Amino acid sequence: MVYLIIIIVCSIIIYIPNAIVNPAGVDYPWAYYALAVVIYVLGEVLIDAIVAIIGRKLPEKMMNPKKGIILTRDWEMKMFEALKVKAWKDYMPDLGRFTNFPKGNLMDPLNNEYIKRYILEASYGVWIHYASVPASPLILLLGFIQPESVATWTVGVPVVFVNMVLILLPAWTLKYNLPRLVRIADMNDRFLAKRKEKEENSD
Repeated sequence: MVYLIIIIVCSIIIYIPNAIVNPAGVDYPWAYYALAVVIYVLGEVLIDAIVAIIGRKLPEKMMNPKKGIILTRDWEMKMFEALKVKAWKDYMPDLGRFTNFPKGNLMDPLNNEYIKRYILEASYGVWIHYASVPASPLILLLGFIQPESVATWTVGVPVVFVNMVLILLPAWTLKYNLPRLVRIADMNDRFLAKRKEKEENSD
């Protein structure tokens, strides 16, 4: 709901100056800019959806939270802390419902099967969100369909910028949470290994 409100507000903010200044010329009515905003916003939603579908098809072995773009580095954690991610991370949309694995709250920290599934889903989320950032400007290719359209710059570019920001914020919340989840999983693994060793020794 929060994201929907943000998208609507940003769309209005992008639309109003375009409708007032009318950079495309006097022959273009206000509805032209309203339609352009809707097209670009829906286009970004479509691009994000395509990236998400492709991302979910990738093998699980690529979703390693201890390396690559999914790894949370020290400088990133410092950045997240400076941005107060902990204070606003709960307001981020939880898309886990689309994979039947909501990530709003950690439900069973002692269940390592659950924790590792949580880590996997979060890793997919990071990969998909990060891949969506460079894919966002693809919507500007609509300008080639109508090259003289100034809306590519006065509407398209702002929509791309907003989409990139809205994509990055959930990715950062996931990366902020991942190190703690990995530590919990490793701790559970050590505990289970010791318990197994103890049981074997008792036999």
